[in-house]
Amino acid sequence: MYQAKELKNNMLRKLREIYPEMESINLVNWLFQSVAGIQKRDFNLDPGRLIEAKTKEELIEKLGELMAHKPIQYITGTAYFHDLELIVNPSVLIPRPETEELVKWLADDNKEKSRPKVLDIGTGSGCIILALGKLLKDPDLTAVDISEDALQIAKKNAAKYGIQVGFINTNILDEKSWGRFGVFDLIISNPPYVRESEKTMMKPNVLDYEPSTALFVPDNDPLIFYRAIARFSKLHLLNNGRLYLEINENLGKEVRDLLEDEGYADVALRKDMQEKDRMVRCISKIKHNRHSRAQ
Repeated sequence: MYQAKELKNNMLRKLREIYPEMESINLVNWLFQSVAGIQKRDFNLDPGRLIEAKTKEELIEKLGELMAHKPIQYITGTAYFHDLELIVNPSVLIPRPETEELVKWLADDNKEKSRPKVLDIGTGSGCIILALGKLLKDPDLTAVDISEDALQIAKKNAAKYGIQVGFINTNILDEKSWGRFGVFDLIISNPPYVRESEKTMMKPNVLDYEPSTALFVPDNDPLIFYRAIARFSKLHLLNNGRLYLEINENLGKEVRDLLEDEGYADVALRKDMQEKDRMVRCISKIKHNRHSRAQ
């Protein structure tokens, strides 16, 4: 048996070599809770607490992964979004606080709607669509992703919370696939938007581990997904339906101009908690038959 507190202090000393103080503390606390079931308060209540050799070995192994910049969410297989505890692995992006702000915007705008039809484009772990499944009134939910591996994770998360979602495996850039979809009250997306040239500003834990296809777009066409989603949504949003998008902080004006050029009304750009342009909402003025279905 081994002293848990002594091991924790040794792990902290190592992590401080590459992580800031508070982040190191949070990472160690997360690991101890995930691997050993020991919460932060337990160290104060029982400072002499012991752990088995097998648990110590697992903690040291995962410390090595942290030292290699592997995200804690992939190490523990868990990420948090709103009040959801989600399964994640390197086939899906780790949910971000900025995306929670986008979800809250949509939920606040549409909390009085009854049974809205909602589409999430590029669902990844399912964090957006599942949060909306809990925040909206009896929504009809659909989610799409190009990655079958990502959809398998999203399906597990949906099953975990008993939320019904229709999942579709397709590439939204492929216009031939658009006939599979009906019409929606709300469409939301956090598509790839980081330009290839911006890689130099990113940390190793993102570059080395998170799925590049969910992150990056070419410098010569950074709005490729926004253009496709805008055109898709003109065909698949009901009149006065709303489109919500997370965006690159450096391309707010460009996304707004694109949406206005495509004929959307009331295009609103919103900053995130860091005061960066991060999300946009607009309204469709294209009339569709409410009861139309996918071909």
